[in-house]
Amino acid sequence: MNVDAKNLTIENVLTKGSYIIPDYQREFAWNVENIKELISDISESTPQENYFIGHMVLQGDFNGNFFEVVDGQQRITTITIMLCAIRDIFIERAKDETLDKALQEEMVEYANAIDEKYIFNKDRNNKRFVVLNSEMPYPLFQKLVQSKPSEKDFKVIPEKSGDKKIKDAYNQCLLEFKQLLHIQLVTFRDKVLNLELIFVAVKDEADIHNVFETLNAKGKDLDAFDLIKNKVFKLYPKEAHLKEPKDSWKKIVDNTQGSSLSFLNNFWASRYKKVSDKNIFKEFIRTSKQDGFNYKTFLAELVSDSEIYHKIIMPEESDWKNNKLMSIYISLEAISIFKVKVANAIIIALLRALNEKKISEAYCIKTMQVIEKFHFIHNAICSLRSSGMDTMYAKISKNIYLANDKEAVHKKIDEFIVSLNNKMPTIEQFKAKFDSKLFYSDTKGKNKELEKNKKLVQYALKKIEYKKQNGNVKLFNVSIEHVCPETRTQEWSKIDEKLVINIANLVLLDSNLNSRIGQKNYQNKRETILAENTILSTNDVFNKYNNWDNKVINERKEDLIMSLYSEVWK
Repeated sequence: MNVDAKNLTIENVLTKGSYIIPDYQREFAWNVENIKELISDISESTPQENYFIGHMVLQGDFNGNFFEVVDGQQRITTITIMLCAIRDIFIERAKDETLDKALQEEMVEYANAIDEKYIFNKDRNNKRFVVLNSEMPYPLFQKLVQSKPSEKDFKVIPEKSGDKKIKDAYNQCLLEFKQLLHIQLVTFRDKVLNLELIFVAVKDEADIHNVFETLNAKGKDLDAFDLIKNKVFKLYPKEAHLKEPKDSWKKIVDNTQGSSLSFLNNFWASRYKKVSDKNIFKEFIRTSKQDGFNYKTFLAELVSDSEIYHKIIMPEESDWKNNKLMSIYISLEAISIFKVKVANAIIIALLRALNEKKISEAYCIKTMQVIEKFHFIHNAICSLRSSGMDTMYAKISKNIYLANDKEAVHKKIDEFIVSLNNKMPTIEQFKAKFDSKLFYSDTKGKNKELEKNKKLVQYALKKIEYKKQNGNVKLFNVSIEHVCPETRTQEWSKIDEKLVINIANLVLLDSNLNSRIGQKNYQNKRETILAENTILSTNDVFNKYNNWDNKVINERKEDLIMSLYSEVWK
């Protein structure tokens, strides 16, 4: 085994050559708290003691100048982000005309030194290259972080979870480092460059996974997703003409959108049993030793389930072109609005069974709607904890997975539906929380809570309209209208202020109508809406009520409670 392991400083590492993060690696995962903790640890270390940050495993010749990062991408990416932020602050301060000219020139030199040695460098032909090159689809890393301030593209939008975390990390570094005086920033830069690690270079790809496994033998504090990946890469049957398992692993990373460990947990629960994140690798090892286990089959199952998982976490109408299955998309979108993740395992099991024709379309649709209803009432409105639900969902998921035919699957689902309905909150619980969840204001500025409320109100009103039109409708260009406007004129002054933002005072309108109605009185609004609006449930409201007052709003509220608790689900 051709392996070199040496103690190096970050300065030694970054000036040694170029590093590539292959596209099958998981996304950048460090959050702001991780960044703050590392900055704090580095700051508190003394200049006499170089702070140790563990090991890096790389594929390549130690005496060469090109390396593929196998383990350590989070740390080397974070350190590069830190150095970019320090460089950018030096550049910014060098333009401060209130500073001594010699100090300005010194800052320019410091910024150039970082840029030209540790972020970019030159080869023997004097051609510039980037030190850390990520094959992950991170235009933000190159355009916003690695580029100099004058070359940055501030319009680039984070497209993935890893992109967003990189932007957050860079902004946090800027925030922390701007508070440092010039000499303090220089000292911190030196501490970063003096960070120590064990640089493990492995020439042969066949040996790289043995080294990784040896260094991480106990698996403490390591992501099960990475540990399983290493095992798959090590034991997968290689075929010379295919880039496997790398191509398949890249699909999994792309499909799971920065939530690879969460996907792995749901994958395991949907096929085997519910286990904690820290025990998945142990269960994987136990399962892989059983007769009949095949790494090629296992990887294919991961890929196919990751495609289903992608449809769950990022529901798109285009994934459901079959009109009969459009209601599945509506349920997926609803569960996404509720921010419910505990049901992901059973949804994977249901959609997998649908793909394999082990469940009828009607049964799949029915089960999805039962899950949707339960979590709307239980989580979105009543805010009850889902303790024990993950185990229950894992049990039915495994039963669906192991069932041999539709009849067996349908029988298990019937039993599951009864169990889930038995856990449903009462209408009294639903009514008690109704006002505190279903309200919306568009005059109090934008914030996450109000946007969440808006989506929930839209969902509830759309659900009523879907029922009214037997599901044969797609509602896109609609908006929420306050019947009594939030800015109350004299004629609306008798309406209770608390009722104005309640869902009972809200209706759906065709978007082109909303702006034209404005501050009209009720009779004028009613006339215009009944003449031009296409939303049947809204027209029902204006047909039913000749005037609009507190009594009417409270009466409609009671109707909405009954409708959203039971009637729209029949």
